[in-house]
Amino acid sequence: MGIKSFVIALLFIATVSYFIPVNNLKKNTAEKDLPLVVFEKPIMYTLDDKSVHRIIIADQAVKYEKRDEMFNANITLKNQDPTKDFNSENLKADLIVKKGDVYTLTNNVKYKRDNFIKVNTNELIYDDIKKIAKNSKPFESIYNTHFFKGTNLYLDINNDYITAKNAHFEIDVDKNLKGKK
Repeated sequence: MGIKSFVIALLFIATVSYFIPVNNLKKNTAEKDLPLVVFEKPIMYTLDDKSVHRIIIADQAVKYEKRDEMFNANITLKNQDPTKDFNSENLKADLIVKKGDVYTLTNNVKYKRDNFIKVNTNELIYDDIKKIAKNSKPFESIYNTHFFKGTNLYLDINNDYITAKNAHFEIDVDKNLKGKK
């Protein structure tokens, strides 16, 4: 009788354990996005056949399969279009994530295009191909010597077009009057 009870208990345990799902631990570790390369205090240059057109300086840069992350980074993009009258653009932030040609900057973001425009905000998405910068957070900027602030910035650099919600624009009247005299 004892052996019969033992065999029935084993059969019951085997049947129940057959239907309990098992997690594949190897699959879970394979899905994690592991860094391919980590650079400490990198200075990186992007070259073409004519000149240097991108300089990246960061405290740390991490390259993943589909994105790059840069911490306390400063990116200088040199003008490659001879029809445009500026030398360079500068992107600086605590964290910059680059996917393709789109930079997502967060925390203490500073955008500067020569002495033409300066933007300070906590978030900025910059498309290097389309040359469009936008965000959904409050920002403050200086456009020439004029003060401009608001939210939801949209800056089309190719067409010199800027717009924002809740915008406040202060024109430096003294500069404009001095230029006419």
